[in-house]
Amino acid sequence: MMKIVKNMTKGSLSEIRCGINKFQFFIACLSCLVLISSCQDDILDGDIVTSTEETVGEFIENESNYSEFYRMLDTTHVIGLLRAYGEYTCFLPDNNAMTAFYASNNKTCLGDFSLEELTETAQHHIMKDTLKTSAFVQGLQATKTLSGRNLNINFVSDSAALSYYVNDSSKVVKSDIMLHNGVVHEIDKVIDPTEYNIAGVIKEDASFSLFYSALVATGLDERLKKEKDDTYPDEFADYETLSEQRDETADSPTMIPRERKYGYTVLMESDKTYKSITDYNGLSFPNGITSIDDLKRLAASIYDEVFPTDAGISDITDSRNSLNRYIAYHLFDKKIIRQFFIEAFDNTGMNNLTDQTSHSVKTIDMYEYIETMCPNTLVEVRTRRDQTNDMEYDWFNYVEETGEFVRLTDNTDNDALNGVYHEIDNILCYNKDFFSELSSKRLRMNPASFFPEFMNNDIRVVHENSPSGHVLWKFPNGYLDRLESSEVTEFGYFSSEDTWCNYQGDEVFMNQCMYDITMETLPIPAGTYEVRFGYKANASRGVVQLYWDGLPCGIPLDLSITADQPEIGYVKPGTDALDVKGYENDKMMRNRGYMKAPACFKGISGSQAVNARDNSQCLRRILGTFTFTEAGTHTVRARGLSVAQFMFDYMEFVPTEYIESEDVN
Repeated sequence: MMKIVKNMTKGSLSEIRCGINKFQFFIACLSCLVLISSCQDDILDGDIVTSTEETVGEFIENESNYSEFYRMLDTTHVIGLLRAYGEYTCFLPDNNAMTAFYASNNKTCLGDFSLEELTETAQHHIMKDTLKTSAFVQGLQATKTLSGRNLNINFVSDSAALSYYVNDSSKVVKSDIMLHNGVVHEIDKVIDPTEYNIAGVIKEDASFSLFYSALVATGLDERLKKEKDDTYPDEFADYETLSEQRDETADSPTMIPRERKYGYTVLMESDKTYKSITDYNGLSFPNGITSIDDLKRLAASIYDEVFPTDAGISDITDSRNSLNRYIAYHLFDKKIIRQFFIEAFDNTGMNNLTDQTSHSVKTIDMYEYIETMCPNTLVEVRTRRDQTNDMEYDWFNYVEETGEFVRLTDNTDNDALNGVYHEIDNILCYNKDFFSELSSKRLRMNPASFFPEFMNNDIRVVHENSPSGHVLWKFPNGYLDRLESSEVTEFGYFSSEDTWCNYQGDEVFMNQCMYDITMETLPIPAGTYEVRFGYKANASRGVVQLYWDGLPCGIPLDLSITADQPEIGYVKPGTDALDVKGYENDKMMRNRGYMKAPACFKGISGSQAVNARDNSQCLRRILGTFTFTEAGTHTVRARGLSVAQFMFDYMEFVPTEYIESEDVN
């Protein structure tokens, strides 16, 4: 048992005594004695009553086998954190591991390192969260260390037991040592992650020599070098204003980003995979694909067909060249560890991948769209399901007609200072078949996918210190590249919360302000589409005028009106005996410019789950039908007409020829 009694010093006790009579003082003292006796393990430490149960910091200090790491923590003052309240995980090297670490760096003791080096090394071993072995996932962990790095944990099974290795080489020799403010795992080697950027790490991996050669030859490696915006927050005028609103202690903490980091993801075919391909897209490769000339032939056969007007561009450093497009299509400007391609968005609380009772309906395929560095192109990631709830994650660019798709191999989550790379099992490309697939289906997009900063700065994840799991993030003007907003706008984002009946559980949100925002979408293929705006209505939300590519979309939308109001006319499916499925009601709502929410997600409250289609608060507003003559990004603007809340859940782009056969999912 632990109780916190603040400001109970001798002076404060005398002040209390002066304010009450002797009898009241006797009762107060007696209560204090009862409190202290009921907590036999507690001691008075200054003005706070704390438990004598060891903290992580005290455990390390009291065990002589960890004295060298303790000296590092003490020298860098990191030890104070591990003695404090909170939740921490420490991967703890013993003295032998520390001695080996000194030798591997051609040093003999702690004093041979700079304070900056020691601080970073200490922080590599600590997470601000409790991560027991039961919560480990194979690959990079979602919760980062204090140094901002993802730890890679590999599971190794033998006949005796399951072993865990951190960053491939540090074996967990003692696990789940539970302490008052966290957990300790003893490791046999100091964690020392690479300081190479993503291109440098790929260079060191001989398995991808052909892809790396093409990456350098096209000059695309130069686009993978940024790590951090050093002007943030100094040049962001409203950073301090938002800082005053910051609260990390509430059930739904209000946060602003501490950093503005960049990140990258590279998907790559290995040399072995290339060598196994003897024919592709009508081309013959008798010895497999083994040279850049082979890659040029391959790329030309794909991209000259999709972009015929650029077929004559021979300069491979030109973004319109076919080889440049081929390599760039494998590159994303956000760091995506394996579980965050789609698996995490499909499960409760983003990080808790073992809990399957989440907002997504487990019999319906889920989709995520990622913009690549190949101009105006998307990669589609899909969770493939059957009706027995079996599922397979990470189907890239599945083409229904041919059955072709690309998967990740087991060689994933290869970490770098500013990114991660993953091996794929086949040729990943934006070919004619996938272009046809993408431009003939409904594209449903979470606005969180518009902003690479969300993934690169741990925003599109559950915050480890939030009691409810989700956080309201607010952003200084200029923080998000794809957002323009007025000076008085306070743009916000709620991370995932399963009790909310939202697509993927999260939402763009603004609380009680006169907002005016313009967001740039992901690139949409050429075609004619019905464009829809997904949202959830409630009484606190106001009236908004929506614009598409700068043009107003009909009359203003009142976000406070739920669908069961007469002007919308929603009838819950199953309540009308003459329209059990609700299809006739769907038609009536469409005539008024509205649609029910799709049936692919739900809100969870205790043991109850309400499907979005059955929730009169969850709606889609049809913005209009638009023809896009070429692939590209677009803008959606929301201008508040009163001081009120704003909520934006998802967007849909539906080819007009698809509408007649569209399902309710």
